Amino acid sequence: MRFPRIKKNRLFGKKYENHSGSFSMIKVISTILEVCTIAVPLFIALLFLLRSSESYSEKYEHSKMRFMGISKSKYILLFRIIGVLCLLIAVFAVYNNYIAEDSGELDESREFWEEIEKNAKSGAIRSAMLLGAAIAIPARMSSTRFPGKPLALLGGKAVIERVYENCLKSELAEKVVILTDSLEISEFGDKIGAPVIMTSKNCRSGTERIIEAFEEIKSEFVVNVQGDEPFIDYRLIDSIIEAHKASNCEIVTAASKILDAQTLINPNVVKVLRDNSGRAAYFSRSPLPYVRGEPQIGKWFERADYWRHIGIYGYSAKALARYESLPLSAMETCEMLEQLRFIAAGYKFEIVETEYKSIGIDTPEDLKAAEEFLAASAK
Repeated sequence: MRFPRIKKNRLFGKKYENHSGSFSMIKVISTILEVCTIAVPLFIALLFLLRSSESYSEKYEHSKMRFMGISKSKYILLFRIIGVLCLLIAVFAVYNNYIAEDSGELDESREFWEEIEKNAKSGAIRSAMLLGAAIAIPARMSSTRFPGKPLALLGGKAVIERVYENCLKSELAEKVVILTDSLEISEFGDKIGAPVIMTSKNCRSGTERIIEAFEEIKSEFVVNVQGDEPFIDYRLIDSIIEAHKASNCEIVTAASKILDAQTLINPNVVKVLRDNSGRAAYFSRSPLPYVRGEPQIGKWFERADYWRHIGIYGYSAKALARYESLPLSAMETCEMLEQLRFIAAGYKFEIVETEYKSIGIDTPEDLKAAEEFLAASAK
């Protein structure tokens, strides 16, 4: 790799690239300062050292120093000394700016650019180089409870096709991509005109697929929409993006209020425990918080609010980089919830409240229920 030539103004510690036009103003200012560090002390030195004794005598007669009791000889000596000091400063500035060699400059610039190159090659996510928001739809055919569900037909369309079409309605996302390890899904994506990024079969979650495909997604903020959410509301997606833009939060998800006991005790419904700030403190398949001493679940709602997690996530580039380095946690393996990796490491999700009722498809029975919902919506 070739390293750009770096010039350093040693006196003021400024650096700029010789070949970069964007730094022309800095170069002009730096050059002026360099000249001033030489010209100003040199001018003062010549003024004080070359002045004649007669001129000093004339100045002395009107000087305040005379009335302070300072003799003429001391008066002249003082200014001669100042002149010598200014001359030394000018000589030092010439030596420092144009003669002395800074042997550490090249090593310093080389280390800087080598670090940049190292980060790029290691797949480090550089948010400063990324623009906009994207929607990623992770999908796989090998679901244990419902193999092949992304391509299962729902109202004459594949489930993932409905997810993709709803995501396209987003007004804030700049792109929508499908992430998969399946050739069938990839071929189907080509058929419907959906961009597809192939990922490895080693990915254990949708988030890991996004991380693996991030260099191709190339967006500063990525919304992870589950591939089994055919009725996903584009307005919810946009609210996730808006939450990130408003507060620069790095991880965002959504939740809706639980109002019935049956939903609360259903282990297939993931619950969100929220702290006083409204952020997610924990995710669980169990009802949280637990109301001690109250056997009737229905009365728990009188003591606390309960929230259903909506399986949509917004991740900044920095958050994805952190997730990649976090170890698998006991929480995650017990609950089988990928978002708990962040929680175990001390991070908290911002929560977007929504009335959207998630109708995910995990089983063939869910598909039948979705068919009924679709039919009812069409009436």
